[in-house]
Amino acid sequence: MLYPQFRLNHSFIALKGLSGVLLVKLFSPGKTIVWSTEPQLVGTKLTSHAEHLDRAMMGEVQAMFNAADRSLNDVEKLPHTPLIEFYVPFSLVASGAEGDKVNGVFALYRSPQELNDTINHGRLLLWLVTGLGGVILFVSLNRLFKSVYHRQREAESRFIKLSAEHERIMRVEKLSALGQMVSEIAHQLNNPLVGVVNLAELAEHEADNPERVRELLGNVRRAGEDCREFVQRMLQFNEVSRFEPKPTDMNELTRETIIFFQQSMAGHPDVTLAAPDHPLMLDADPVLMRHALFNLIHNAALSEPKGPVVVSLAHDDSKDVPGCRIAVSDRGSGIKPEVAARLFTPFFTTRSGGTGLGLSVTQHIVAQHGGSIHAGNNPGGGARFVIWLPASR
Repeated sequence: MLYPQFRLNHSFIALKGLSGVLLVKLFSPGKTIVWSTEPQLVGTKLTSHAEHLDRAMMGEVQAMFNAADRSLNDVEKLPHTPLIEFYVPFSLVASGAEGDKVNGVFALYRSPQELNDTINHGRLLLWLVTGLGGVILFVSLNRLFKSVYHRQREAESRFIKLSAEHERIMRVEKLSALGQMVSEIAHQLNNPLVGVVNLAELAEHEADNPERVRELLGNVRRAGEDCREFVQRMLQFNEVSRFEPKPTDMNELTRETIIFFQQSMAGHPDVTLAAPDHPLMLDADPVLMRHALFNLIHNAALSEPKGPVVVSLAHDDSKDVPGCRIAVSDRGSGIKPEVAARLFTPFFTTRSGGTGLGLSVTQHIVAQHGGSIHAGNNPGGGARFVIWLPASR
């Protein structure tokens, strides 16, 4: 049964008013256009994507990108610019005694310009937020430096009668503590922010793929939330060592961390995950654990840039205490005996340009969760770092 034209017009004309929509076509089950915002197309079977129309007739929503030089643009009165074309199946119940159901597919042509503008505005907003975060961080560190400076002056006044050597040692210890804290903040924010910039650039290049753009923007949002949470904790200087555990699926957290790492590093090196299919729930701070796991994966990738890096996740009871084990392995040169004893020492590094804080920060985070971390060499070569976390503190 054919649906009356005035009912079709009443049901679908509103689509033409959507932002960016240039043309709407309604295909009958016989793939004939029975209604369109361009009346001259009614009765024809004009389409550039017959195979996608067939899939839509079978109930699948289809979306594709049309180039600017598409041959049907003049016939369909469309501009010679890149367009996004959607095929969406629908069902309508016609009025009548029996309430016949009419099935078909409507095709919608939309300009991607609005999406591109949104992405560009998002990039500008991202840079603005990043700059604002830098200003906030600078102001906080400036206040912190002034506070430490005043405390140093007070200490010097109390111990003015001590020897010059003792005073020198006091100053060195204070500046070292300040330098360590500043380096830790910079280290913890640098990797996520680099990933955010890379993801924004990927989203710009994938503007013609809405699903991919949504996925990338979701990762950008998660990374931004982690950075925001970390900055807020740094501003609460007296509570910087406090962490906020909550029920966390370590399986999902590990997968998200690997996906974010690969996207921020353009997919190199390859990172594989061996984990159970079911959720693995722990009481953990997801922000801190993402930082710890990212540090281990990043170190493994630097040890052997060609990869692969293998991450494994499994249940593991330690001394009758239920928990889980997370292992990160690489195919690098391994850990030398003279280095093993100092791996988790702050500022110790064997890599040129390294901060020497990644592993010490990771160890601190694991200790906050009541867990443990140790490192060793794989029998087949390379290093292996293993984190064990209890199911609850």
